[in-house]
Amino acid sequence: MPASFDYLIHRAFFQWGLLAHRFRLALLIAPILLTVFLSAGFIYIKQQTTIDPQYVFSPKSAPWRYERDVLSQHWPLNEQEFWPGKSYDYNGYIDIIAAGKFDRERGRPNMLSASYLNELERINQYIIHNLTISVTHNGKMYEVGYTDLCMSYDWKCYLNDHITMLMPKNKWADFRGKLAELANDIITNEEGHFDYVRAVRLTYNVREEKVGNVSYLWRKKVATYLADTNNPASGLIEFGMYHNESLPEGLQQVADSLTPKFAVTCTILFAFCGLSCVVLLNHNGFFAPDWVRSKPSIALAGIGVDDMFIMSAAWHRTNPDLSVARRLAETLAEAAVAISITSITDMLSFGIGCVTTLPSVQLFCMYTFAGITFTYLYQLTFFTAVMAYAGEWESHGLHAVTLKPAIDPRDADTLFKRLFMVGSAPRKDSLQRTDKIAPTYRIPTPIIQITSPKGITKAPPLSTKNNTLSIMEKINDAFVRLESKMDHSDQGLSAHHDRETFISKIFREVYGPFLLTESTKKAVLFIYLIYISFAILGCSMVEEGLNPKFLVRESFYLNKFYVLMDETFWREGLQMQVVVNSPPDFFNHFDRKKFQAMLDEFENTEFTMKHNATMLWLDAYERKLDEESKQLKIPLPKTNEEWYERCREWLITAGGRRLWEKDVVWGKNSSDPETYNHLYAFRFQLGLRNYRTPTDHVRSAQLMRAIAAKYSQFNVTTFHEYYPFVDQYIELKPALIRNCILALISMLIVSFIMIPNYGAAFAIAGAICSIDVGVVGYMTFWGVRLESVSMITVIMSIGFAVDLSAHIGYAYVKAHGDRKKKAIEALETIGWPVFLGAFSTVVGILVLVTVDAYIVQIFFKTIFLVIVFSMMHGLIFLPVLLTFVLPHAKDRDAEHEIPETVCKKDDSANRQPIKDKEELECARIDESSLAEIDLSDPVEKEQHTDSRVMDAGEAESKPVEETESNQKAINNNSFDDEIQSAENVSATKDGNLEESGQEHLKRSQGKNDAVNILPTEPGLRLLHSKIEKHESRAEMCSETENKKRDDFSHRRKSQPSEQDKRKMLEVESFQEAERLAAISDNKSGVSV
Repeated sequence: MPASFDYLIHRAFFQWGLLAHRFRLALLIAPILLTVFLSAGFIYIKQQTTIDPQYVFSPKSAPWRYERDVLSQHWPLNEQEFWPGKSYDYNGYIDIIAAGKFDRERGRPNMLSASYLNELERINQYIIHNLTISVTHNGKMYEVGYTDLCMSYDWKCYLNDHITMLMPKNKWADFRGKLAELANDIITNEEGHFDYVRAVRLTYNVREEKVGNVSYLWRKKVATYLADTNNPASGLIEFGMYHNESLPEGLQQVADSLTPKFAVTCTILFAFCGLSCVVLLNHNGFFAPDWVRSKPSIALAGIGVDDMFIMSAAWHRTNPDLSVARRLAETLAEAAVAISITSITDMLSFGIGCVTTLPSVQLFCMYTFAGITFTYLYQLTFFTAVMAYAGEWESHGLHAVTLKPAIDPRDADTLFKRLFMVGSAPRKDSLQRTDKIAPTYRIPTPIIQITSPKGITKAPPLSTKNNTLSIMEKINDAFVRLESKMDHSDQGLSAHHDRETFISKIFREVYGPFLLTESTKKAVLFIYLIYISFAILGCSMVEEGLNPKFLVRESFYLNKFYVLMDETFWREGLQMQVVVNSPPDFFNHFDRKKFQAMLDEFENTEFTMKHNATMLWLDAYERKLDEESKQLKIPLPKTNEEWYERCREWLITAGGRRLWEKDVVWGKNSSDPETYNHLYAFRFQLGLRNYRTPTDHVRSAQLMRAIAAKYSQFNVTTFHEYYPFVDQYIELKPALIRNCILALISMLIVSFIMIPNYGAAFAIAGAICSIDVGVVGYMTFWGVRLESVSMITVIMSIGFAVDLSAHIGYAYVKAHGDRKKKAIEALETIGWPVFLGAFSTVVGILVLVTVDAYIVQIFFKTIFLVIVFSMMHGLIFLPVLLTFVLPHAKDRDAEHEIPETVCKKDDSANRQPIKDKEELECARIDESSLAEIDLSDPVEKEQHTDSRVMDAGEAESKPVEETESNQKAINNNSFDDEIQSAENVSATKDGNLEESGQEHLKRSQGKNDAVNILPTEPGLRLLHSKIEKHESRAEMCSETENKKRDDFSHRRKSQPSEQDKRKMLEVESFQEAERLAAISDNKSGVSV
């Protein structure tokens, strides 16, 4: 059967740990050099910087792009033929809203009051004539103002003459244009009479061609003048201002306000991560930091990386007596799936976000995807190298900060030394000279050594049968040339220590048992039902779109502009462009009636004002024909050609030229009257109302586009300056649903691959769905709308959700025991690192609360909800759920692990304590016994053997437990004791054999359950007999296990081919040992 992914990744990471330790210096330096090299890309940062909000916040294929192109094709911007109200392109455009200062009792004052109009005119004249900037040209200084930079019509600037039109009628002069686009809340009846104005708009349009930089400086100066709160421009009027650089400037100000917050965030995270890497040392009841085992260097290297906590926890679970290479390999092997799930799922989540149609989301996901990819690579290289060096410092007993030998706690005579200088003892030198176990990733091969007075020689490797190599063995052979040799001192040591930490004790003895009580489970179920109910309710109430005022800080001048717009012109007074690309034949009564029906439908919606707010040249022309017919007795046009010819003459020569000439497109070939007087396209403006919220924007745009599509024969196009935001709002929900579905499918596939249990994978997918529903639902209650920023964070929530949930699910599957033990073991193993990783993220974003920008607040709120709900699911809901739905979850890849089955004696329920090890039906021979080599002093060996025999006897006096660990310990002691006894007897044969054997016999006979050792037999014969016993036991083990496999179905099943292979190797090993022992002389000693 092919090896599982779980097995492959553990094996690969174990090998990588050995290799990384060997080449730690290269892995430390190479990422730094790569970072320095790639940082050269910052020289292109200005070229890559995008400041166009319309590009960033709107889909690339948004309809507004086509709609604006239609306008630009028919009416391209001409800076020498500009007329306000007809512009659709806001380059060089300044829009100012002037309103009287708000009074809580009376609200906004009437701008028709003489005092307000005079003040407004004063401000207008100051901006036009007095607000200048200094420009140096050809060595001379010039003062440049609005009249030098303005767009013009007939070489005249637009000077906001409508202010005068709002004054008493005797000051109106010749102005007769409609005011719908100039003032708000002015129309009170169909005749256009008004007596109240809430706000007035002023416009200043400056040229961009050739003088764009100067125009930009002038616009900046106007903004500074009107936004100055220390020296306000007026005591009566407040102003809101917008120009084409305002929104980019506001967004940049938000980014700049975050920069100093990063320093605070980094300081907090450094402190938090540093404290989390401190290990406490208990010396006679006094707790102090263990500066040998503490790893502040790891905290510095892994700052901001949640997986740092998982790898750090895995390191501390390894046996400190192991070599650094082995500890690093064990650490990476244990953390392999956890850190891979974290990185791969995040990369998939943001990779899917890269294919969205929203450029803001796409750009963010692209950069984040690259960041996560490099984080994963650097974690396996740079961070691993740092761990290797930190491990070396720990192995040599060096202080983690000063890198000098730490003080033994017993030698710390002052409080300062106890707190800042003490540490654990360095790794024992004796362990570095003793081989005890073979590498865990290979099937162990016995080593036979023959000791003679002349020295020590090693026999050739034992022969094995030429079996077909499995895929994993081939991979193992490929690593042989690269892998680092295992430290011989690792042999005989377990990979993990049994020391208990305070946190693990809390999870195992307090939190875990409490969470899994029946009453707590019911409470958890009740809490979850409440949680998911409110989440679904919130999802049904979610609102889409982002008010533009929330894109900038509250203190930025653009915020005031959008506040005044919300109070005034968004309620009533905006204008929308309507383009008729295939005009009807207006001389034809049927076509004229069809067009009028379309116009009536446009004007009579909840988002448009009535006909008196529509600016259409056709109405003025038809009134002109009626006036000529009634007053001048000029007959009406009798043919189509005459109608259009008189229309064009009226637009060119009559008074309507300025207002209407830019609304029609005529033929340009004057030599051909038929095409010259042909109307190719025209446009008109509709007055808008009820345009306050993003939802209103979306509904209005959809309605206007639907009406235009209804009259397809006219090829109608509609456009408004807020359409770019509208198209973003329209795309948000479909894009979010599409991305979430794709991400969930991807997460499920990853879970199936990396989580060795399909049920657990489905449970994790369910947790992800639950978290996403909770985030979207509860952000509605928190005042967060669905827009690009919240969509980004929802995409991020998928990655966070699968991180925390997958860690718990994987640990639950890999744990042993019943459902309660598995859940507690999962929480004990991974609960604390998961909590630290999530909590560090919350700590990192807390500073965002202090930024007075709504988009930053949105980011904080959604990320906070993501982390909190992910922790709730990972540490509360999911463990309880797994105990319900997967009470007997098993690792589907368990057959790839080394079998640990131990056959037990088939006795009755009232079994008697075992009196002798011979009563065991069979026992698996552990690899640690096969590779143990000890050539120590015979006297010390005898004493050590005696103590081990006593321990083995005490273990056998107890009933055989059903747990594998106890049986394994008994079997290991059994074989170790017998081999050790044989070594003692053989070692004392020359001169002292008889005496030592008798003493040993007496001690053995004093215990009823001791191993029956014959001290008078020569050592080689005893070894021969013990080997035969174990050969028979190995055979009995296989037979007994086959008989009892059904009775012990709850135990882990072993792969028959792997077990047979191991048994065959063990038997051949003993036969080889017997052969070598037989050729030894009487002066030789043999130890296996």
